[in-house]
Amino acid sequence: MRQFLPRARIELAISKVDKTGRVYIPGELREALGIGPNELVEVNVEGERLIMERKKISVSTKGRGLFKLKRHVEDVDMEIRKGSLRATARELREIRMQRS
Repeated sequence: MRQFLPRARIELAISKVDKTGRVYIPGELREALGIGPNELVEVNVEGERLIMERKKISVSTKGRGLFKLKRHVEDVDMEIRKGSLRATARELREIRMQRS
Protein backbone atom coordinates (compact mmCIF):
# COMPACT_ATOMS: atom_id res chain seq x y z
CA MET A 1 0.00 0.00 0.00
CA ARG A 2 1.30 3.44 -0.87
CA GLN A 3 1.91 5.99 1.82
CA PHE A 4 0.81 9.49 0.88
CA LEU A 5 2.75 12.53 2.01
CA PRO A 6 0.28 15.41 1.48
CA ARG A 7 2.27 17.77 3.70
CA ALA A 8 5.62 17.09 2.04
CA ARG A 9 7.44 20.31 1.29
CA ILE A 10 7.86 20.59 -2.46
CA GLU A 11 9.41 23.63 -4.06
CA LEU A 12 7.74 25.34 -7.00
CA ALA A 13 7.55 23.00 -9.98
CA ILE A 14 7.22 24.40 -13.49
CA SER A 15 6.37 22.19 -16.46
CA LYS A 16 5.84 22.86 -20.14
CA VAL A 17 2.83 21.75 -22.12
CA ASP A 18 4.03 19.76 -25.14
CA LYS A 19 2.55 20.04 -28.63
CA THR A 20 0.02 17.28 -27.91
CA GLY A 21 -1.18 18.97 -24.71
CA ARG A 22 0.59 16.71 -22.24
CA VAL A 23 2.00 18.09 -19.01
CA TYR A 24 4.85 16.43 -17.13
CA ILE A 25 4.22 16.00 -13.39
CA PRO A 26 7.59 16.03 -11.62
CA GLY A 27 8.58 12.78 -9.91
CA GLU A 28 8.70 14.33 -6.43
CA LEU A 29 5.08 15.44 -6.76
CA ARG A 30 3.92 12.09 -8.17
CA GLU A 31 5.69 10.29 -5.36
CA ALA A 32 4.30 12.61 -2.67
CA LEU A 33 0.76 12.08 -3.96
CA GLY A 34 1.17 8.37 -4.68
CA ILE A 35 0.49 8.76 -8.40
CA GLY A 36 1.94 5.79 -10.26
CA PRO A 37 2.11 4.83 -13.93
CA ASN A 38 -1.27 4.58 -15.71
CA GLU A 39 -3.18 6.06 -12.77
CA LEU A 40 -6.02 8.46 -13.43
CA VAL A 41 -6.02 12.11 -12.44
CA GLU A 42 -9.09 14.32 -12.52
CA VAL A 43 -8.55 17.76 -14.04
CA ASN A 44 -10.85 20.68 -13.22
CA VAL A 45 -10.79 24.42 -13.83
CA GLU A 46 -11.20 27.09 -11.14
CA GLY A 47 -10.89 30.52 -12.68
CA GLU A 48 -7.38 30.67 -14.15
CA ARG A 49 -6.22 27.53 -12.32
CA LEU A 50 -6.09 23.91 -13.39
CA ILE A 51 -6.75 21.63 -10.45
CA MET A 52 -5.48 18.05 -10.74
CA GLU A 53 -6.58 15.44 -8.23
CA ARG A 54 -5.56 11.82 -7.91
CA LYS A 55 -8.55 9.72 -8.95
CA LYS A 56 -9.43 6.67 -6.90
CA ILE A 57 -9.81 3.67 -9.16
CA SER A 58 -13.02 1.66 -9.12
CA VAL A 59 -13.10 -2.11 -9.14
CA SER A 60 -14.38 -2.14 -12.73
CA THR A 61 -11.53 0.09 -13.88
CA LYS A 62 -8.99 -2.17 -12.19
CA GLY A 63 -10.44 -5.14 -14.06
CA ARG A 64 -10.24 -3.46 -17.47
CA GLY A 65 -8.01 -5.47 -19.76
CA LEU A 66 -8.13 -8.46 -17.45
CA PHE A 67 -9.91 -10.60 -20.02
CA LYS A 68 -8.33 -10.86 -23.45
CA LEU A 69 -10.77 -11.12 -26.34
CA LYS A 70 -9.78 -12.91 -29.52
CA ARG A 71 -12.48 -11.10 -31.48
CA HIS A 72 -13.55 -7.50 -31.86
CA VAL A 73 -15.64 -6.13 -28.97
CA GLU A 74 -18.64 -5.36 -31.22
CA ASP A 75 -18.67 -9.00 -32.40
CA VAL A 76 -18.69 -10.23 -28.81
CA ASP A 77 -21.42 -7.72 -27.92
CA MET A 78 -23.55 -8.92 -30.86
CA GLU A 79 -23.07 -12.53 -29.80
CA ILE A 80 -24.22 -11.68 -26.26
CA ARG A 81 -27.30 -9.92 -27.66
CA LYS A 82 -28.12 -12.89 -29.91
CA GLY A 83 -27.74 -15.25 -26.94
CA SER A 84 -30.06 -13.03 -24.91
CA LEU A 85 -32.62 -13.03 -27.73
CA ARG A 86 -32.40 -16.83 -27.99
CA ALA A 87 -32.93 -17.17 -24.23
CA THR A 88 -35.95 -14.82 -24.37
CA ALA A 89 -37.45 -16.72 -27.34
CA ARG A 90 -36.93 -20.01 -25.48
CA GLU A 91 -38.72 -18.62 -22.40
CA LEU A 92 -41.64 -17.41 -24.55
CA ARG A 93 -41.95 -20.87 -26.15
CA GLU A 94 -42.01 -22.49 -22.69
CA ILE A 95 -44.71 -20.07 -21.51
CA ARG A 96 -46.82 -20.78 -24.62
CA MET A 97 -46.42 -24.54 -24.11
CA GLN A 98 -47.54 -24.24 -20.47
CA ARG A 99 -50.66 -22.34 -21.51
CA SER A 100 -51.59 -24.91 -24.17
